[in-house]
Amino acid sequence: MWFAIAMLFMALLSSLDIGIYSYIGYKTSVTPFQYGLISAMWSAVFIASNLFLGKISDRGNNKFLIVISFLSIMVTGVLFSFHSLTFLAIAYMFHALGVASSNLAVSTTIFEMKSSDRWKYYIELQKFSYYLIRGFGLLSFYFIGNIIPLDYFIYFSVVIGFLTFLSLPKVNLRMERVLHSFSQDFNSIANHIKILSYLAYDSISSLPNAVKQGYISYKAVSTKMISLSMFFATFTGDYIFTILPLLIKSYISLGLLWLSYGITALIISFSLILFSMFLNTGNKKVAISLIISRGIWLVSVLSFINNTLNLIAYIAISSVLFSMIDIALYNIFSEGSSGYGSHIYYTLRELGTLTGSLLVGIAYTLGKEVFITIPIITTIISAVMLLIA
Repeated sequence: MWFAIAMLFMALLSSLDIGIYSYIGYKTSVTPFQYGLISAMWSAVFIASNLFLGKISDRGNNKFLIVISFLSIMVTGVLFSFHSLTFLAIAYMFHALGVASSNLAVSTTIFEMKSSDRWKYYIELQKFSYYLIRGFGLLSFYFIGNIIPLDYFIYFSVVIGFLTFLSLPKVNLRMERVLHSFSQDFNSIANHIKILSYLAYDSISSLPNAVKQGYISYKAVSTKMISLSMFFATFTGDYIFTILPLLIKSYISLGLLWLSYGITALIISFSLILFSMFLNTGNKKVAISLIISRGIWLVSVLSFINNTLNLIAYIAISSVLFSMIDIALYNIFSEGSSGYGSHIYYTLRELGTLTGSLLVGIAYTLGKEVFITIPIITTIISAVMLLIA
């Protein structure tokens, strides 16, 4: 039960992320520079929150984290009600704190309350539920947004946040991540012992086979490289999507933008089922091909967006690919880190958003060639980082 309620809360916060940010772009006189700065500030708050709350997460204090989350969203609702650019921007910052703390609370609960051999399943289920509910949330903005103001969706999220706090089991015995870490260390030692066994009881000519069977069969991935790959993958997309509302607001309404993102989220949720069924969601080669495919799509199709259908297709395909990348890299990261240090992954992922948000405004003023070249370069770097991880 706690998992379902927590997924509802996190998905509502994600819906509000798009809802509040696009509301600022459409309903205020924000300039492109201010708009990019607001997005960057959201990322900065998210990063600072992860760094500050990361140690609390590693100590297993999930209940405290979820309290921070729903209280932050409560403040968001109060500030949003003033509907001025300054108050909306500050409200968006508190929303960032709420998202960061809820991510850590739920991740901590999964890693400590679920067996490590089920982590991959719950990460995939989390992503599916997240996008499914997010899609319905954004569609509700479109269909009943004229009747029920966005303020009330925020207050509803506060209520769900409180229910998440009540239902979330308290982590008392922090053993699962410790045991998984011990298991990883033991596997590494055991595989190195294989080499010594080959050398001790066989001839020196068997060394190549010893290395193959021993060391190479268990090679720990670099979680730092995985996180850096995620940084550049996130940068590539958010570099473009940060400025997208301002590029299309003259011919696509706010409601149609919400509709586009809502349909996209539903497409993502069902695509992730197929992804988990037919592909290895923790495979580096699969992730590299997804990173390259998404980079090509983002750059080559951007200039063809001129109606709602094209917008939906552009957002949907790029978002589906990013969701698959996120699942694959997070599975690889969590397996390599034994569930610890989730805040590092989240921090570098959001740092990609921050950097992309800040640079896009500058790059766009330097001309189309510079604007398009940057995401091509970051896509290549992301793929290379993952390749050598």
